[in-house]
Amino acid sequence: MYFTNEQVLNCLQGRDIAGGTGYETDLGLEDADIIVEDRDSLTDAFNSNVDVIGIPGDTEIDLSGDDYELSNQTLVSDRGVNGSEGALLYTTDHGDDSPAWDGGSNGRGVITVAGDSRISGIRYRGPYHDHYDNEEYPGYIPLADGETYEERQEMRRDHYARGLWIIDDDVEIDNCELYGWPMQAITIGSSSTVVSPHIHHIYGHDCMMVGAGYVVDVLNGHPTIEMSYFNATCHSISGFGHPECGYTLEDCVFGPSTYSHAVDMHCLAENGYGDDLTAGDRVEVRRCTFGFTHNIEGQNAQAIVFRGYPEDQYVTENCWFLHDVDGTVENVANAGYEPVPYRQVNVGSNWHDWEFSGNHYGLDAPSESGVGAPANLEVSE
Repeated sequence: MYFTNEQVLNCLQGRDIAGGTGYETDLGLEDADIIVEDRDSLTDAFNSNVDVIGIPGDTEIDLSGDDYELSNQTLVSDRGVNGSEGALLYTTDHGDDSPAWDGGSNGRGVITVAGDSRISGIRYRGPYHDHYDNEEYPGYIPLADGETYEERQEMRRDHYARGLWIIDDDVEIDNCELYGWPMQAITIGSSSTVVSPHIHHIYGHDCMMVGAGYVVDVLNGHPTIEMSYFNATCHSISGFGHPECGYTLEDCVFGPSTYSHAVDMHCLAENGYGDDLTAGDRVEVRRCTFGFTHNIEGQNAQAIVFRGYPEDQYVTENCWFLHDVDGTVENVANAGYEPVPYRQVNVGSNWHDWEFSGNHYGLDAPSESGVGAPANLEVSE
């Protein structure tokens, strides 16, 4: 391993990436119309006409047992101000019958975010932030035991939880720490809801189980995700594959801990749509740094995997991959643990509608400006 999470966080301290200390926000507790410090007051505020709801940074609010909606409102705390970690919102709910998985894979989450809304400067913790089946990776949930596949799937579903479900374009999530969500910290849209919110300056981590665990899962729409740090996930950014599903990902850092590739787009065939190999619309990945070459099991791991054909195009430019590349990267397609930075699955050995330019490979930091995220990471063996 070339980095530790602590080393990366130290490099980011005082910088914009991941928010917190060093992030200059345009919104603070002084802008709040009301200050709340417990769940009843927060629930009342959600159900009111108050525009800006503030939560002091030393406040912890347990949201367990219910779900909520933030609509045409702003929720703010003070993460990064004078060393504050920001107010903590959390749930212990999980599984099919809980408010954290209400409606299943196409259902709600603990908080539905609608209308012209923003969440800024808080910590948002899911039910598996301290699950220690693996001491090195809190929150990691390995494959469950069971006699049959169905039994194992049932055991996995019992862990599922979703933090935020965004259902409108005019939504902003910034300067937040999101962790401990074994399915999704943030879900974007649905099969019939196409939305394009803005997510930036977040720290998403410890959302990792076998076959699931995403910080941002795009069911439909095209969010912009930027200036963020992701670590210890199955996929940090994932897409469902609908023909209007994509994302723009810029100036982000990934790693060093991952169960699988960090950036993903499924094809529809993998999600129950027959043999349809459509894998999203347009995905743009620019100026990102991928700080890993192996997964937590020690196997080779790619940084990016797209699993079919885009309706429009994939663009990957000016990124730094730690993978050592000699010459042109060949598409290993359906081959698994190959030591390459990216692959395109289900399409044969050629690249299809995927444009690469200006990327840097290997452990040595890029010498060119504007390549990789603005993080000044120093690699050590």
